Amino acid sequence: MMVVNTPLSFWIQASSLFFALAGVFSDLLVLRVWLFLAYLMLFINAVLGSPLWPDVSSSGGGLYLDSIIWSILSMYVHGSSLVCLLLDERAVDLNEEEAALWRMFYRTGGLSAKLFKTIVAPYLRVIEFEAGEEIPTEDYFYIVYTGRIDFKVYEHEKLKVERNCSSGEMFDLKFLGMFAAESVFVTHSIKAVTETHTTLFRFSRDDMEKISHHRLAKGVWQALLINNLSFVVESCLENTRHLRYTETYCDKIFDPLEKWEQRKEWYAGSGTALKKPLEHLVGYMHWSFSPPWPFKRHLTSIRQTLLPPPPLRPSTVPHLAPRFHRFSTMGRSLTNSRQTTPEGSRAPSPALPEEQVETGTADAQT
Repeated sequence: MMVVNTPLSFWIQASSLFFALAGVFSDLLVLRVWLFLAYLMLFINAVLGSPLWPDVSSSGGGLYLDSIIWSILSMYVHGSSLVCLLLDERAVDLNEEEAALWRMFYRTGGLSAKLFKTIVAPYLRVIEFEAGEEIPTEDYFYIVYTGRIDFKVYEHEKLKVERNCSSGEMFDLKFLGMFAAESVFVTHSIKAVTETHTTLFRFSRDDMEKISHHRLAKGVWQALLINNLSFVVESCLENTRHLRYTETYCDKIFDPLEKWEQRKEWYAGSGTALKKPLEHLVGYMHWSFSPPWPFKRHLTSIRQTLLPPPPLRPSTVPHLAPRFHRFSTMGRSLTNSRQTTPEGSRAPSPALPEEQVETGTADAQT
């Protein structure tokens, strides 16, 4: 005959509740809080002699040493992670130039100040040039903070483009590592001479290899690239590529955040979440609450975002264009497919599937 035993203590019931709550929230900080509390209840239960319901302590029992050891170990694991997550929410100390560049990254791609300080700031150098100085471009990537630059693009020592480069623009774009070796962004050479006193944010070629493809920052660099290219195209179409901004001109993208741009104080990554810790915790409990089916649809994005993109190109064939770039067709560049015959006429391009032809036609019309 089955016998129903006396329920375990209040501490075990509370621990079971906290373990269950840890399974219905997707936010890591909230999950750590519930797990830490669950093991704390197990620790208290073991210290008090593992009483039975409704007692809160056992007068005749000894200490359950194995439960105490495992509870302490688990509290350390989850508690240390909880402390680190809370420390990440502290305000980040940025100097004036770092704060200006971070605002550019934040406005463009939503990069938090903490991630900026960790990923980008260690490699940042702020460089100043007087009017008339030539800027070394062979091994450096620049973002213009203030000033004006006479910018020339050469192809095989032939001048192709000359324009003014001003606050908010970037060069040399090839150091972002997002173009094929045959792309004009890689094969060209540039010459940059300051027209006014100029302040630049500078990164070395080697450092750009580390940060432009960082898993947490790559999307921001791609957004900055699109933003820069769109500005150049629009300025050329509107015939404003020779606008002469004042010496002290600084693009609005570096300005302090407007009130409507500022994050709510309790948001993760805001740098102010610890000012309102309870509101921060409750807010993310509400945001990350994900009960099991059939009460709510499963959040498929929780782990799928961890999938990294494929490499831009195989390491054995570094000259190939990235697959996402129109410059690449059938694994080789379009320029290489435009070969000439001995008579000097252009050889026919390799046949493309019908859907690729239609896509190419639409792109050309656009």
